[in-house]
Amino acid sequence: MKASWEGLMSYRRLTAGRIRHFFSSALLGLSMLLLAFSLSPVYGQTMAEKKEWFETGNYFFDSEDYQEAVFYFLKLHDANPTNANYNFLVGSCYLNIPGNEIKSIPYFEQAVTKIATKYKNELTQIRAPLHAYFYLAQAYRMNNQMDKAMEMLDKFTNSPYFEGNYNEAIVNAEIEACKKAKVIQDKPIQVTFTNLGSVINNSSENYDPVLTQDTSIIIYMNNLKFYNAIYMSKRENGAWTEPENITPQVGSDGDAYPTSISVDGKTLYLVRKVKKNGDIFVSHYENGKWSIMQPLNENINSNRKETFASISADGKILYFTSDRRGGEGGLDIWYSELQPNGQWGKAKNMGPQVNTKLDEETPCISADGTTLFFSSQGHQNMGGFDIFYSLRLNNEWSGAVNIGSPLNTTLDDKFYFPIGNGLIGYIARRLPSGFGLQDIYRVQITGGDPVKDLAK
Repeated sequence: MKASWEGLMSYRRLTAGRIRHFFSSALLGLSMLLLAFSLSPVYGQTMAEKKEWFETGNYFFDSEDYQEAVFYFLKLHDANPTNANYNFLVGSCYLNIPGNEIKSIPYFEQAVTKIATKYKNELTQIRAPLHAYFYLAQAYRMNNQMDKAMEMLDKFTNSPYFEGNYNEAIVNAEIEACKKAKVIQDKPIQVTFTNLGSVINNSSENYDPVLTQDTSIIIYMNNLKFYNAIYMSKRENGAWTEPENITPQVGSDGDAYPTSISVDGKTLYLVRKVKKNGDIFVSHYENGKWSIMQPLNENINSNRKETFASISADGKILYFTSDRRGGEGGLDIWYSELQPNGQWGKAKNMGPQVNTKLDEETPCISADGTTLFFSSQGHQNMGGFDIFYSLRLNNEWSGAVNIGSPLNTTLDDKFYFPIGNGLIGYIARRLPSGFGLQDIYRVQITGGDPVKDLAK
């Protein structure tokens, strides 16, 4: 959701007022003028600090480190709370920080009071870009304020500067999400969320759980103070053991996360961030520890972005996401079959039943290989990413089915790890009953029209 639609802008130049001088008091006037300049908060070091805040905030924003970026943008905002662009920058950060999306609303509300017809993000900019309306609509939708969201989308699309300057597919998807959210919420599924407890969860972020199908091993992410760590725990006598930090074992510098584990718990698939892209790696459990992860071959890893991978129960098919050329658009789900020589074969696209012009993410294949769970922005969504499933029938994949509310919300819902046929799964969620930020929950679906086909 990063602001990337910048145009040219014009800005007012500051003009200095005339200073009247009196011959009899010239010396005194000059002394007072020098004193005033030395104490003014507008000149000297303060302006240099503002420039530093602005440039540093934009650096972190471009690096997608929104938590750091908002720290500096808030400094700018506090120095000038009515500046529409500073409000826009703060709101854009909060909208991209999980769990903080709703905080963006008052900042975007201030931002849209002054819209620039031609926008350039610079320190002296006092107006926000037109797409501040779009971001405010997203924030309202996430807060279940659908009428307000539609009002902002109307203002955005009715602007004479909208047509030809924005991706209409993305905007139309947001409009449809607002319309569909109430329909999906009116037919909820029956589901229970069970927190995995204080051994696994703590006051930090705990997320991306992958488990063996017998749920004897869990590997997941935990955000530590200085890096994001990969932990492993085993279930013994019905309880989780003290988690082990396996980050150094697999050779991660905090730049990798788990996506799938083999049935026997001895092969772990991970994604490692490589510059602004990502590649899929594999690690093996040998002699009581994990090996240094190694990248998969060029049929899997391209010169584009790979973000997720899921291995089938028999280890012969790898489902993964990539934005390589030849897809339906954005991130698509692809699959590759293991060849007799032990190498992964040429990747094949899952096709339009699964993929859309927008992004698909986090494919997870069921134990029997007949149900693919994944997240998407482009199907029948109630907002952002929703969790869907597709059934394999007669060697063809069915159209995507929204798994339903409350498993899906008006926020981004991107990861569901299925056990068995998928009526049981694991997910990271922020709930009032949690230990702090994101916790990992065991999910059990017991009924509801959207999931009726999973029980067959």
